[in-house]
Amino acid sequence: MYLLGLQILSWGYGGVVALRNFLYKKKLKKSIFYQKPKVIAIGNLALGGTGKTPLVIYLVQLLAKQHPTAVLSRGYKRKSIGFKVINGLDTALTAGDEPYLLYRHFMDHPNVTIAVCENRAKGVAKIVEYRPNVAVILLDDAFQHLRLTPDLNILLTTFHRPFFKDHLLPLGRLRESRKGASRADIILVTKTPANLPPSKMGPIQIAIQKYHTKAVAIFFSHIIYHPPIRMSNRKQTSLPTTLLLVTGIADPLPLRNYLASNGHQITHLAFPDHHWFSAADASAITRLFHSLSDSDKAIVTTEKDYVRLIDLPWRKLLSPLPIFYIPMEMGFTQETQTIFETKIMEALGF
Repeated sequence: MYLLGLQILSWGYGGVVALRNFLYKKKLKKSIFYQKPKVIAIGNLALGGTGKTPLVIYLVQLLAKQHPTAVLSRGYKRKSIGFKVINGLDTALTAGDEPYLLYRHFMDHPNVTIAVCENRAKGVAKIVEYRPNVAVILLDDAFQHLRLTPDLNILLTTFHRPFFKDHLLPLGRLRESRKGASRADIILVTKTPANLPPSKMGPIQIAIQKYHTKAVAIFFSHIIYHPPIRMSNRKQTSLPTTLLLVTGIADPLPLRNYLASNGHQITHLAFPDHHWFSAADASAITRLFHSLSDSDKAIVTTEKDYVRLIDLPWRKLLSPLPIFYIPMEMGFTQETQTIFETKIMEALGF
């Protein structure tokens, strides 16, 4: 009976979303297209945890070598409103954790602008006004934002929970029906096991293609983890065997599995996605850390959680503890990487 109730709610939710999409498709609702700058929309059908931020970093590194590039995000859960270009006075609280992470990656790059705005159409116009020579704007988490018509639509889905095996909210995690994949120009299967054989990719490609009316470019990416960095001195180092893993992201399982596969004993304290850590959380983290019996131990977290920890007033509660974050990036096989980058540049006319 419970599942039937969720199914009925999913049908209702799906009907509302389908009507909205239909109105845009038939041009009964207006969508804005820019001749310049070029616009890339990046997003997913499911709720968070598909790896959008690593892809945005990857694309900025690719494009900003030769073209002034901006990233526009909503700035989810930030303590500010309206349009804002992120600068050195901002923190994760004022910018949002993901935009602030991006800013820290590119703050010294002259070709990169990171901005936030709840209204994406207004945000694009403001970026053009702020930086008239901008050549390309990346819209983060904007696959459902039909108010703008992008030059390139990139859809992400995870290897372990692809959209074609998921269901609409609230029965599943999909924001819109699987048919929404038909809008994508590129579909990226993220968090794929490294060195996945082609025989494992084929069935996934076939399943994805069923939701597309034309042949769509499908790529597989994996996570590359870098050596841990200690928060107190920003130096790379190694980790002890016993770890307290603290996360506030949508999908911490890949990191947990990575640490376990490297022989670490994990105690995991998981908070909700985009969680703003409080003084009470800091106390709970400290108590749990001290309760671990091994004397050689450490706290480890993600880079996205790290940017929510570094500038908070109660950081001193955690400063005596050995806390590390693990940087990560998106990886491809060399052959696939060349094809992927060529597809991006051709779509933008660069």
